[in-house]
Amino acid sequence: MYSEIDILLTEHKLKEALDKLTEFVAQTDSWQLKSELENLKTTYGLMLQYAAMGVEDPDRNNLYKKLTGTAYAINNRTDILLKLENENSYLSRKYKSYKNSSTNSFSEIQNTLEALQEEMNLSELLDSDDRTVKIKDILKKQQLTADELFNKIWLPTIWNNEEYNQVTSIIDSPLITDNTKVLIASATCLSLMYILDPNKFRLLIHIYMSCASPAISMRAMAGIVICLNIMENQFDEAYPGLCNELSVMKDMPNFYDDFYMTLIQFILSFETDNIDKKMKDEIIPSIISSSNIPKSDKDISEMNLEDLADFNPEWNANLDHIREQVKELESLRMEGADTNMYTFSQLKKYPFFYEPAHWFYLFGTESPEIYEMQNNHENGFDELIQTLKKSTDMCNSDKYSLSLTIKSMPGLPLEAFNSGLSAQNQMMLEEQGENNLKNIRRTECKHFMQELYRFCKLWGNAKDKKDIFNDELVIWESEPIFNILKESGNLKPFADYLFAKGFIGGAVDLYTETVKENPTDIETFQKIGYGYIELKMYDTAIGYLETANILDQNNVWTLKNLALAYRKEKRYDDALKCLFEAELINPENVSIAKQIGQLLIRQERYEEALKYFFKVEYYTEDELIALRPIAWCYFMMDKYDEAIKVCNKMINVPHLSAEDWMNIGHTFIVTKDIANGIKFYKKAKEKADREKQSFYELFEKDISILSSKGVDEETIYMIPDMVEL
Repeated sequence: MYSEIDILLTEHKLKEALDKLTEFVAQTDSWQLKSELENLKTTYGLMLQYAAMGVEDPDRNNLYKKLTGTAYAINNRTDILLKLENENSYLSRKYKSYKNSSTNSFSEIQNTLEALQEEMNLSELLDSDDRTVKIKDILKKQQLTADELFNKIWLPTIWNNEEYNQVTSIIDSPLITDNTKVLIASATCLSLMYILDPNKFRLLIHIYMSCASPAISMRAMAGIVICLNIMENQFDEAYPGLCNELSVMKDMPNFYDDFYMTLIQFILSFETDNIDKKMKDEIIPSIISSSNIPKSDKDISEMNLEDLADFNPEWNANLDHIREQVKELESLRMEGADTNMYTFSQLKKYPFFYEPAHWFYLFGTESPEIYEMQNNHENGFDELIQTLKKSTDMCNSDKYSLSLTIKSMPGLPLEAFNSGLSAQNQMMLEEQGENNLKNIRRTECKHFMQELYRFCKLWGNAKDKKDIFNDELVIWESEPIFNILKESGNLKPFADYLFAKGFIGGAVDLYTETVKENPTDIETFQKIGYGYIELKMYDTAIGYLETANILDQNNVWTLKNLALAYRKEKRYDDALKCLFEAELINPENVSIAKQIGQLLIRQERYEEALKYFFKVEYYTEDELIALRPIAWCYFMMDKYDEAIKVCNKMINVPHLSAEDWMNIGHTFIVTKDIANGIKFYKKAKEKADREKQSFYELFEKDISILSSKGVDEETIYMIPDMVEL
């Protein structure tokens, strides 16, 4: 019914939509929704009556839009509420539990947390052993209370103003720890993935503006960006003025930088699955396959990849391949991509991760698990925990995974392990440069996105949470995001980033907007044209590439790609004209000569094509690039002796395709050398079979050509059978 009502509202059939909405809301036990709907129906009924009486109302249009928006909001809330009431997910179970029993209000939770913090401060006055026991007890109580707060905020219900003010009070309290405030920001983000609650959206704005800690404010910014992306329709339909409230953030000194880097990090998150597959299917198997390399007498700490390469030259290729793969991953890691997911995804089975809030904890001794480890002096975990706290290469969730793993494996060499982590921290610090505020904010943004990704992919069952990383990435289509990019001057840099990452459609859309303001930007016209070629929209590409060619008439790149677009549109004369112009500028360019030759063959201008392929043969070391079309030209010109000479050269070239062997066979068949023709057809079939192609389908394509060259029908019919002999 939700979708049916949504369509009616979109079609401006408000009365019919309200009738359906009455049936929909009746399925819930929410007196609040029913009351709001009755007020809405009463207001609209009076509005209709006054309009029918001819009463003038200058505010009627605005009121109609407001009523429609309210109807959209009630429809969304009803849909979510029915799921909470009827499903068997984690959130629905929490919702029913809270509804059927008395729960602490946000103010009561705040009082508990503040009292525990004051108790924590007093515990510092106790003796060492008593202090440790007392702090462990307080931390466990804090954790239980923070977990309750997280779940209460996560529920996709609409807050009233009192609830908003209570949670804002928790954020503003100096006695509430950063870890709790991080959980508030994280839970609010999760809740806004289900339904747009204006007060929760306003809470993220407040958190971003009022919290000095980047760990807190960057999570709020990430929540805002994600909400703007996945809830765009609800912004437009139910709360059309809500986005305007972002304007208060724009005076913050880091706003535009934070917004942009969050967008980039969000896009990078969508590469994690591909990185995981590369680790699982390529890198790890490559390393395992190298495990047969003989052991060295050297200690493992003294060995490196170069040492291994000296054992046997036959292993070099495999090791070089591993190096290249690792280098590629390292480049992605430096950019901010998540290269740790594959490793740490296997370490999320500890009871600590059963509770959803724990996936978003800041790593440190505020967690009772880590406090207990640090104060277990017999095992010497303290130095390792301090090193982990300084690490910027692992998100908080992965630090917990590593700590819990180390705790469960007491035999690990902690000193060597800590030394390796310290060296990695130092390397990261050198790579990132000075640990300034911008780098810190970028790191916190990256860590939260990684924690969110792990939670969406690994916690609970699929029905227990909403996985935003399963959706198609079209963040650039959000109008609020587009507007902020435009006003910040980041529209073109963002388009360049999308272009580099292969999101061609999105890049083209944004580039098209940028050239409206800069109609002489040659590079952007070129990129739009290239993008449309990639999207196979060749006619549209031609328009932009022609503009680029007018702006810069001697650009070989533009001419070559314009020729490609013309060729795809079968405008061969226009394509040749472009390529001839490009040839004048760069007469020794093999690619241009090759393309001209191919077009001349398509136009059956074989004599002219030969000249260009002889040129290709002269300038290139790859014999096959030239020999293949030269043989074909001679064949089509009925110069079979010359064609056979070229074919005899081709036979000695490695890696011939099935089509190559097929064409060689054709050349001998038309000269009535059946024996050699069949010999080469057999090679074509062998190659086709290896490549899972059909020999007969390849042969069938050329039957008309063989017939035109005088090969009789009976011979043609018999060739496939002769090949099978």
